[in-house]
Amino acid sequence: MDALAQFVLKGRTQAIVVAVLAALLPLLFWISAAAVSLVALRKGATEGSYILVWALIPAIMWSRQGDYSPMIVIVGSYILALVLRSTVSWQRVIQVALVLTLAAGFMQQQFNGDALAQVVQGVQKLLMQKTPGTSEYLSSESQWLLQATLGVFDTLHFAMMLSSVLLARRWQSVLYNPGGLQQEFHQLRFSPLFALALIALIIIATSSGGEFIRWVPIMVAPLVISGLALAHGSVAKRSLGRSWLVALYVSAFLLGPYVITMLVILAAIDTFVDIRNKIPASQ
Repeated sequence: MDALAQFVLKGRTQAIVVAVLAALLPLLFWISAAAVSLVALRKGATEGSYILVWALIPAIMWSRQGDYSPMIVIVGSYILALVLRSTVSWQRVIQVALVLTLAAGFMQQQFNGDALAQVVQGVQKLLMQKTPGTSEYLSSESQWLLQATLGVFDTLHFAMMLSSVLLARRWQSVLYNPGGLQQEFHQLRFSPLFALALIALIIIATSSGGEFIRWVPIMVAPLVISGLALAHGSVAKRSLGRSWLVALYVSAFLLGPYVITMLVILAAIDTFVDIRNKIPASQ
């Protein structure tokens, strides 16, 4: 992957080739987004826009077939890369990513509502087949299921945009600033106002009786990222080794909701207490 980054930065032609080919191939558009983001991070908005335009050609082709994800992720990643280049703030990047995700979600529902409804119906049928006793409940809760499914799509777009920018930043760090991304991620900590706003929105959405359930995973995701940054930073400060992080991710896989809740709580506490600064460094 690092060799791919070097190839992308060799010249405009090489970057266009990678961005277009990756966007053409199914499920590899995130690599195209990372290539566009890398050029934007390294060479600025103008040069990045040339690569973006070429990458959007196959993305538009996919959108005409009902798949708007390549377009959303590629354009969103480019914007986030410019935000990161100008602010060097992952909190600001995440804030802008939330806005882009919400806007993309509304636009996709407007332009691609029929396809999304078909997906929801497919999910509903699958659940009814697997758990026949819930068929009546699922039929009565079709609106809740629609909102929950849309929330999953929105959260995937949010995660893929951020992942593409993270990959581009990692490439830039490896080539020009070794250890830079690690330091930035370890220092990620939200302001109290931003954390409180996220928590308030989560509480409002969960207590609305399902009407706003779509927005719960999107608002939880930034706090989970902040919790992971806290875990990575704390492990590095204490020189505990990667086995602790492996245990964390295995636990998250096996005990998903419980570990996610723990990360959200720790991230919220960290905004006020700054846990990392209170942890003594290893000798």
